Amino acid sequence: MNKVAIVGIIFALFTVGWILGTGQWAYGNVVGPLFNNSKLPKLNVTYITAYNTPQGLCLIMNITDIDGPDAYPASAPLMEISNGTWHIFLNSSQIANDTVKIIQAPWNANKKDSVNWYSGFIVILGSEGQFHLLIKGLHLSPGKYEVKLYTPAISSNRQAIAYFTISS
Repeated sequence: MNKVAIVGIIFALFTVGWILGTGQWAYGNVVGPLFNNSKLPKLNVTYITAYNTPQGLCLIMNITDIDGPDAYPASAPLMEISNGTWHIFLNSSQIANDTVKIIQAPWNANKKDSVNWYSGFIVILGSEGQFHLLIKGLHLSPGKYEVKLYTPAISSNRQAIAYFTISS
C-alpha cells in the first residue's frame, strides 16, 4: 500500500470515530445515553378540605408541581377518592366538568393552571393553583378519606396523596 492510501484510511477511521464519539456524547445515539438526567413531574397537594352541600361534595385542593421539566406542565388525568371500604375514580373529563373555580396563587398569576377533558388537572412547574370541585350527587358520610392524583408514567410512590375528614 502506498502512503496516500494509509493516510486516507487513518483519516477515515479518525473521522468515523469522531462522528460516533460526538454523537454518543451529545445525543447518546451509539449505545444510548450514558446517564439519565431527565426529570419526572411530581404533583403535591398542599391543602385539602371537603364538605357536603345540597348539590354534592365540595372539594377544595391546592395543587403544585414541585419537580419536573420546565418544557411542559404536569397533569393528573385520574383522581381517586377512597376510605377503607369505598372508592370512586374521576377521569379527566369528570374532573374538567366538576371543576367550578380555579384560583391562582398571587406569586404566579402569569402561569395559568387549568383543567381540560384530556389531561385533567394541569399544573405548571413551580406554580400553585386552588381547584374547587363540586361533585354533583356525591355525599360522603363522616370519616377520613384519601385523595390520590395519578400522574401518567410515574411510579406509585411519587403520586400525590392527601387526606381530608368529613365531620357530621
